[in-house]
Amino acid sequence: MNLTRQQHITHASSLQSALFAGLSDDVAAILTATASSRHAAPGTVLFHQGDAPDHLIQIVSGLVRMTQVNLDGAQTTLRIMGPGQILGCVAVFQQFPYPATATALEDVVLISWRSSQILELMREHRGIMENMLRIVGARASEMVQRVVEMSGKRVEQRIASALLRLADQAGSKAPDGIRIEFPVTRADLAEMVGVTYFTISRTLSKWQGQGLVKNGRQRITILASQQLARLAENHES
Repeated sequence: MNLTRQQHITHASSLQSALFAGLSDDVAAILTATASSRHAAPGTVLFHQGDAPDHLIQIVSGLVRMTQVNLDGAQTTLRIMGPGQILGCVAVFQQFPYPATATALEDVVLISWRSSQILELMREHRGIMENMLRIVGARASEMVQRVVEMSGKRVEQRIASALLRLADQAGSKAPDGIRIEFPVTRADLAEMVGVTYFTISRTLSKWQGQGLVKNGRQRITILASQQLARLAENHES
C-alpha cells in the first residue's frame, strides 16, 4: 500500500522517534518529504541477515521481530521493535550487511530512506547526523549489556532483564500493569535469554505466585516492574 506524501508526513510527525528528535520544522519536513511509505503484512521479511544495507526503515505502526542465525544454524530472537524505532541503523551507518533478519509480526506501516539518501541527509544536516549517532550508540550499548547479562548474570536475572526490555519494546499499559501480548510469545523471550521454553514457563509461574506477573494464555502482564528491575540487578525476589 502506497501512502500519499501528506499521509506519511503526518505519520512521521506524530511519532516520538529518535530520528526526528529535536529537529527544526524545516529539517523534519525535508526528512519526511524524502521518505517512502509502505504497508507489510504479517510474515513479510523486510530484509534478510546478510543483505546489503540498502534502506533505513522506521516503523510507524505494528511490531517487527529481529532474528539472527548463528554459525550452527540456530535462530535467536534479538529484539522486538515497535512504532518509532529504526531498523538497520548500524548496517546503514557503517555500510556492512544487515546483521539480522527483520520480519513483520503483524500488519505494519513503515517509512524508509535509501541508504545513499539518508547518508547524504546526514552530511547536509547536523541534527540528523547527531540523532543517528545517538541511535547507533544506544543500539551498541544494548548489545553490550546483553553480552554482560549472558556471561555474568543468573538465569532469573536475565529473564527479568529481557522481560523488562520486551515491555519497553512491545508492551502496552493496562489497568493492572504493563501487558505483553501475542504475537510476542514466550518462545521469543526464551530465545532472547538463551534458555528453554520450560525454564521461562517455570520462572513465570513462580513469579506469578509472588505477585510479580500475571500469566494468561497469550499474554504476560507485569504487575510489579520495580521489583522485577531490582531482581534483574540484584537477584532479589
